[in-house]
Amino acid sequence: MMRPLVIVALLATAASASPLGPVQLTAAQRRARAELIRDTAAAAGMTNAALLAGIGEIETNFAHCWSEATWACQGPASASCGGGPVIAGAADGPCSAQQGGLGMFQFDSGTFSDTIGVYGPDIVTLQGNVDAVIPFLVARAVQSVDGIDDAAEALAWMNSIVIQDGNPDYEDWLYFVAWRYNGCMGCTTQINKYRSVTNKLRDEFGADFWNVAPRACDPVPGEGRTIDETDTCFTKRGTASSWYTSQNGTGGSTLFTYTTAEAEADNNATWQVVADGRYRVEVYTDAALAGTHQARYTVMHAGGATDVVIDQTAATDFQSLGTFDFAGDGSVYLGDNTGEPYDANAKIAIMFDAIRLVPSTDPPTDPPPGGDDDPTESTGCSAGGSPGAGVMLALLALLSRAGACGTRSAIRRRRLRTR
Repeated sequence: MMRPLVIVALLATAASASPLGPVQLTAAQRRARAELIRDTAAAAGMTNAALLAGIGEIETNFAHCWSEATWACQGPASASCGGGPVIAGAADGPCSAQQGGLGMFQFDSGTFSDTIGVYGPDIVTLQGNVDAVIPFLVARAVQSVDGIDDAAEALAWMNSIVIQDGNPDYEDWLYFVAWRYNGCMGCTTQINKYRSVTNKLRDEFGADFWNVAPRACDPVPGEGRTIDETDTCFTKRGTASSWYTSQNGTGGSTLFTYTTAEAEADNNATWQVVADGRYRVEVYTDAALAGTHQARYTVMHAGGATDVVIDQTAATDFQSLGTFDFAGDGSVYLGDNTGEPYDANAKIAIMFDAIRLVPSTDPPTDPPPGGDDDPTESTGCSAGGSPGAGVMLALLALLSRAGACGTRSAIRRRRLRTR
């Protein structure tokens, strides 16, 4: 069904496509970039990733590093480029002005520093650049496409589009992306560029290559398992630029942010637990990184909800939250609102690393009085949906005026803090 596009005067924050020169990518490298776009999209609930790949092709021909397209400007250093510069747009003035878009999808909020400030430091990495494009488009679909009122409806619309000339939804998409990604409303030339490259990518890799199902959260086997922050069972939410990474964690990596004394959490996360049986639930902490003495975890289990407060500085190891019975769907939740105020001169780190479920025959932990509220209700965000929706919703909090996670005041507060 054709969806009329609502004309809304809103500033886009992705760069217009720059004039392209030769790109030094092999066929194998192009396929790896396509697979990254496809798999990242699937993890976020989008199964029609050729639409996204068309944008990357228009913007940079899949190039992400300056070494792959030396006609462009040199952006900030990127780990994805061996420490060399990320590709930067060459159509926004002299390279010395540092005003071009960054990375394969050319995100641009002004200067390089402005763009990193809006999207976070990971925007210069290949994965971070791909992560950002889906929530960018979802937010603009909610703003601009009649009948789309939330992220789920935006994803459903994009997933339903058949990449075939004349298909009403496809024609709407081409109009939409030329307008909302490049600021060229109704521009036939730009619309046809998107048509050409998207059709080409469909045929280059085949329709079956692009259409994949989202990865599911794997159930916990009888012997237990560890769920870390890279797992499909983990969902993070909140202000994207307030998430940080560190090597102080299991497997040499972890996520962290800083505590607040706000009534509601901004940055928060859920570890989904699909399990049947009794398990001891443990969380990994590292005293060299963590600073919070009152991290409040909420375990959702067969008997309800149990809040457990621990000192993350107490051990560089797994700490127990207790023993719980699970019957199907459960979870562990942690928010940044520990009650320890945010102070730019004395930040208190709170870690979001692995949880471990260990089979147990111990009696289950008794929940404290009044501990059966669902913590996710206070965040303004559902813990359901596809496993990768956390990346998308976290960025939506920055991109959408409505704020997919948290209130507008919370988003404004985070921006003013310049964390």
